[in-house]
Amino acid sequence: MFSGLRVLELQQHLAGALCGRLFAGWGADVRTILPADPAFQPLSPEASLWANAGKQATTDALADACATADLIIDAWAPGALEAAGIDPTALVGNGRRPVLCRITPFGQSGPWRDFAAEEITLYALAGLMNSTGDGHRAPLNARPPLASVSAGLYGFIASAMALHRRHRDGRGECIDLSIQEAAMQNIEIILAEYAHHGRVARRNGDRHAMVPWRTYPCRDGEATIIGGPIRNWRKIAPRFGEPALLEPPLSTAAGRIEHRERFESLIRPWLASQTREDLFHLGQANGLAWSYVATLPEVLRDAQHQARGYFQQHPDANGHTRILPGAPWRGQHLRWDAPPTQRTPTPPPAATDAPATPPLAGCRILDFTHDWAGPHAARVLGDFGAEVIKVEFHGRLDGMRGAYPERVNGFPRFWQLHRNKQSITLDLKHPDDRALCHALVRDTDVVLENGRPGVMARLGVDYDSLRALKPDIILASLSAFGATGPYQGYAGYGGTLEAISGVQSLTAYAEGETPYRVREMDVINGMFGAAAVMSALLQRDANGTGEHVDLSENETSIWTLGAILAGLPDAQTQPAALGNRHPQHAPQGCYPCEGEDRWLTLCIRDDAEWARLAAHIGDDALRPEWRTVEGRRADHDAIDTVIADWTRSQDTLALMASLQADGLAAGTVMNAADLHASDHLAARAWFITHEKLTVPGFPFHFASAGGTVRSLGPDLGQDNARHFVQHPRGLAAQPDLSPDKLGTAYV
Repeated sequence: MFSGLRVLELQQHLAGALCGRLFAGWGADVRTILPADPAFQPLSPEASLWANAGKQATTDALADACATADLIIDAWAPGALEAAGIDPTALVGNGRRPVLCRITPFGQSGPWRDFAAEEITLYALAGLMNSTGDGHRAPLNARPPLASVSAGLYGFIASAMALHRRHRDGRGECIDLSIQEAAMQNIEIILAEYAHHGRVARRNGDRHAMVPWRTYPCRDGEATIIGGPIRNWRKIAPRFGEPALLEPPLSTAAGRIEHRERFESLIRPWLASQTREDLFHLGQANGLAWSYVATLPEVLRDAQHQARGYFQQHPDANGHTRILPGAPWRGQHLRWDAPPTQRTPTPPPAATDAPATPPLAGCRILDFTHDWAGPHAARVLGDFGAEVIKVEFHGRLDGMRGAYPERVNGFPRFWQLHRNKQSITLDLKHPDDRALCHALVRDTDVVLENGRPGVMARLGVDYDSLRALKPDIILASLSAFGATGPYQGYAGYGGTLEAISGVQSLTAYAEGETPYRVREMDVINGMFGAAAVMSALLQRDANGTGEHVDLSENETSIWTLGAILAGLPDAQTQPAALGNRHPQHAPQGCYPCEGEDRWLTLCIRDDAEWARLAAHIGDDALRPEWRTVEGRRADHDAIDTVIADWTRSQDTLALMASLQADGLAAGTVMNAADLHASDHLAARAWFITHEKLTVPGFPFHFASAGGTVRSLGPDLGQDNARHFVQHPRGLAAQPDLSPDKLGTAYV
């Protein structure tokens, strides 16, 4: 798909390597150069096997390699490229006018620019760790490298956007991508709601605001039980043998939330008598997004993946076969890891002196998505210039508009998630409304949807119908399990997919303890959706063809586990739970500081770093047996006690600053208040205030004409008059918002 695209990857950390992996997987010629003076720990053999597939090292000098590249992924430390004699401004303005995507832990500017960082540092400083784990214990690090995965995905999206604009106007581009800021997109709703009401959320295990919506013990493990939509919950509630579940107050969403303990006491006994798989299939048969907490061996032999041929076998350096995830999304013309073809460098397009426009200017997207993953994908595309028209049905409100019709236009989460979008209301079961939709399609580039497979066909907006109206249209379909296979009609939310993908099974305080949700999969799957759209747009730039993208959010969730899967010795082994520790570095952990729920993460990567930390702690840390990493790993519990006794009386932000000044990877577990008050984020002007709300900023920054916040999430149907001047059923008017005129999934 990307044949002819030359990519130079200045490789050092996982985020940059994953960005390059996506380009290599789709056919780009990716060459790598390692830094002469590494600032980060090298990739583990497992991560290298996963992230470097399809790439090759180059022996060209740096300047020569840069001169022939269309895209340069700079994952070296800030300033390393300049120190090597390359001027970024001159680079993107001369020669092939390449795109330069610079991916660093904290960006190219700001007080934290040169902070030391490991995955746990970034997870903590991005605010993600604050919501993971038990509120009565230390915050918990996610086992999958979700901060780096987020940044790798956004690196691909940003680079693809810039290449798309380069195809249009010949302009090079310099992109500044901070891994911290990219990871912060995962808590966009938390940040937006804090700006509105000022409340700091606490960790609550796997509880959700809605009831039921969590994992519960069952006969052979744990099942994920989700209660909505309400019409489907009412169908299955009699199975529990408790009539009170269908009577007030438990028959309403508000009543179940208010009486959570009573409700859960009524459902637990029956759930405990059932098997995980029986509950999974029973819930799904009744339209409920139930699943179960699967181990990686169970994931590898799952019937859905077998039917779709998802996993691939790769030999490692020792000739052993490793099982790795396959394509992150699929299409009619997309080929993942296809055999190499003869690549002819694509000549740079003609340059223009016209003022820069946003990278997706002129691109129209019809957004049929709802809830979180799909809307996030559309939001990112809208932020960078696309005209996004959200198509809504007033008889079934988007869950992010809330359960209560009287507040349908009044939720900060909706204002954030649907910023830079228009809203129109259509009932596609009605022929007049369908005709209006088809008229919009003729001027549309991308249709984005996340319904169950078959829904769009029933509404007359499937791929065959769309391309009959516009031959080069792109339809991106995000579904829980994909368009084929035995689970193709099954539903899923983030909690569903975290469990059944194996992600949840890996995040626990210790071996044998309860695994916890990480809560990032909704947004990460949205990132995959935006990346899939951009890959299809680049393909269309190259050959003029449209595309139907089939993206399984279960598969993309598993894709985040690539490095972990690469390290499995066989298909029967479940990786051990690490809690807050690291498989090689020691010590690594999360330690209490002064104040309520204040914590500091530390990662000591070598003996020299330990000596510097020991100098801060004092005599208690100077035991001779702790001078080597082997000795520290063997006595990790005792070291954790010493560190915790030392940190407990100290301010976490001040201690972080002191340790970072000594080159140590220390990071405060930031909450929403900390992030809003961050001097570093302020220096980078990251938060944006628009109208009535301060909203999270962008996951990356363009040197020219990048992201903007033009509007907050729209009122329901507010743009009907713009698109429907005349309509036989009067849809030019904004819809009636009275409760009896609106439908909602949750009551």
